[in-house]
Amino acid sequence: MVKVLVHSKIGIVPLNWHYEPSAMQRFLTGIADYGFKGIQISADQAESSAFLAEMKKRNIEAAEQYVAIRCGQDGPFPGSQAESSQTIEQAISAKVEMLVFAVDGTDDRDRCAGRADSGPQLTQEGFAQLASHVESFAALAAEHGVKSSFHPHAATYIETERETRLLMDLMDPVLVGLCLDVGHWIVGGADPIKAVDDYRNRITHVHVKDVSGEVLQKMLSGQIATMGTAVDEFKLFVPAGTGLLGLRNLFVALEQVSFSGWLMSEQDSAWEPSEAASGISIANMRDALA
Repeated sequence: MVKVLVHSKIGIVPLNWHYEPSAMQRFLTGIADYGFKGIQISADQAESSAFLAEMKKRNIEAAEQYVAIRCGQDGPFPGSQAESSQTIEQAISAKVEMLVFAVDGTDDRDRCAGRADSGPQLTQEGFAQLASHVESFAALAAEHGVKSSFHPHAATYIETERETRLLMDLMDPVLVGLCLDVGHWIVGGADPIKAVDDYRNRITHVHVKDVSGEVLQKMLSGQIATMGTAVDEFKLFVPAGTGLLGLRNLFVALEQVSFSGWLMSEQDSAWEPSEAASGISIANMRDALA
């Protein structure tokens, strides 16, 4: 096979890792030993000079920071401005490369994840207010050299292909790229390969997340009541290359649109030893890239 995405780096969103501030050296050494070049950092980590120094020692980059926006049908809730402002300040100070904006999860959308068209929807004003919120903070971040992307996410008000398109069309493509989380895209009922062709160079960041077909079908049929339960108890998301996602096809599609951003391995939860699941993911990702 021909190597693809030779200018992309593999990072990790370490949700399945057990992080304790008292064990930051073990945590970061484990990530570096697997070969991850960057991580998603939390708010506390972004504000910790000790954590950032330990990252630097291991040549681990601050690839991204997540910006969760509390939101209802009519747009971001009061207080969301202050919350996003604080996160952006942290990211600028920590020299984070990419802000990843997303709508925070809600109980009503959690119950209809994968069937979002049957649930409550953002109003027209809600889309406008959300777009304005993201774009304004992306503009602020850009002044300090920090890039921004938006992450469609199952169990939130921006889950489906239709919802994503409506929102992305309202935002400046220079300021806000698309963070394509292929796992959430699959749960939302869409094809991530088609998404690459549709959005092309607007895709600036990728979360490589795979999906258990068996668990997803149980969630869609109502055997599993919520996505939260599917993720936490049934491990909906699995190591990359072991579920529904065609890793090689994804990487070839990204190569064809000249993608060169981060490939962030992500698994929200895993069977113990949960950190070892990330080793499976990165090994399969490397094989698919080779």
